[in-house]
This record gives sequence, C-alpha cells and structure tokens, in this order.
Amino acid sequence: MSIKEANVDNYDNMVKEGFVIVDLYGENCNPCKMFSKVIDELNYELDFVNVVKVNTTQNRDIAAKNNVSAVPTILFMKDGEVLERHLGFMSLEQVKEKIGQYFY
Repeated sequence: MSIKEANVDNYDNMVKEGFVIVDLYGENCNPCKMFSKVIDELNYELDFVNVVKVNTTQNRDIAAKNNVSAVPTILFMKDGEVLERHLGFMSLEQVKEKIGQYFY
C-alpha cells in the first residue's frame, strides 16, 4: 500500500485512477491521529490499497471541494468518484470491511 500526502497541486491526479481511501484530517484532531494509526496498521496488512492523506488545515480548498464539515472524513473512491464517505473514526476492522465491499 502506498500512503501519500496530497495538496492542492496533486490531489486530483492522486485520486483519478483505481481504488483510493482519502483521509481528510485536521492537525489537532485526536480521532484523526487515532485513525492515522489504523492506516499505518492497514499498510502492513494490505499492500494493494492506496491511501491519500489530506491535511484540511493546510488544504482548505480540497476540504471545501469534498464538502468536509468535520474531521476525520474518510472517502472511499474509485476512478475519481466517491463511492462512500464516512465521518469520524473507523477501526481497522471497519476499514477492511469497506475495502472488501469494493474489491471482492
């Protein structure tokens, strides 16, 4: 799996192809920090999933484009289209279940 940090210059290119999990987070958000650890764990287990992290404090345009009103907001995307969005913390098991819905 690849975990990449996006900004306004590269975001569209990073989510335009394939299945991508987008983690829209805030710098001082504790649930966001907890979810970041989930993503790190996922990195060891599933090497075929791409994750794009977006710091909404620094990238307000991306947050606005995705109608983010609170963080963490997690987007499950395929070929640039949002399949599903989740507001709030997700456990590793919940993320893996969502991946399973879209991959299998």
